[in-house]
Amino acid sequence: MELPPLPPLKGVFVTGTDTGVGKTWIAAGLTAVLRQWGLKAVYFKPVQSGCPEENGRLVPTDARLAQELAGLREPLELLTPIALRLPLAPGVAAPREGVQVDLEKVAAAIRELAGRYEFLVVEGAGGLYVPLIGTRFLVLNLVPWLRLPLLVVARAGLGTINHTALTVMAARQNGLPVAGVILNRYPDKPSLAEETNPEVIEAITEVPVLGKIPEVADLESPAGKQTFLAAMDGVCRNLAQACAARAFLECMIER
Repeated sequence: MELPPLPPLKGVFVTGTDTGVGKTWIAAGLTAVLRQWGLKAVYFKPVQSGCPEENGRLVPTDARLAQELAGLREPLELLTPIALRLPLAPGVAAPREGVQVDLEKVAAAIRELAGRYEFLVVEGAGGLYVPLIGTRFLVLNLVPWLRLPLLVVARAGLGTINHTALTVMAARQNGLPVAGVILNRYPDKPSLAEETNPEVIEAITEVPVLGKIPEVADLESPAGKQTFLAAMDGVCRNLAQACAARAFLECMIER
């Protein structure tokens, strides 16, 4: 498939080990914290399915959450250029709705945002093997087009070792760099599995766990958002340190 041209981008691509792991909150939180740091950061999600209809139009609710949390003024249609109604993988929902997942439309939105912002936090749909156009163009094919490193959002509990390791392995087999793993909804009183999972994931994948985001009872409340953003601030600091260390090592290797 011939892909539309894109300018060089700076940012990260947020993927998940599964649907429902909370990657929208993580992507929105990253955007919000980076903007608090003074960076011109913006959230972007190429396509969202399962969008509700409001006032005669489909609303990409993930982009709206990020818009509100990060204080973005861009229209939702730019932050998510393709909205689908059915709660299915985009590659399944689009043909059933008579809609085309138009990559030129996605590229046009990216070019516009890249012209005004210095850092893009891009959120994928589900995990890496989710189909976007039929079954021939997956999220796995979208990431190298954007040329952004991956952040993998995973669950904290039992079963996450396998899901996370498989996601990292799939990324590496396709030449995609993985910047780190974020364990979401980490409980106040972790089980033995939740206590040991981070170190096991790091040992198996050789990828750093950048943070354990606590399970917040009410993310919509001011106090809940403050707790969440404080945890995301730590993730951003760990991500910056990991990227700086990697850049230093690559520089030394090149020499």
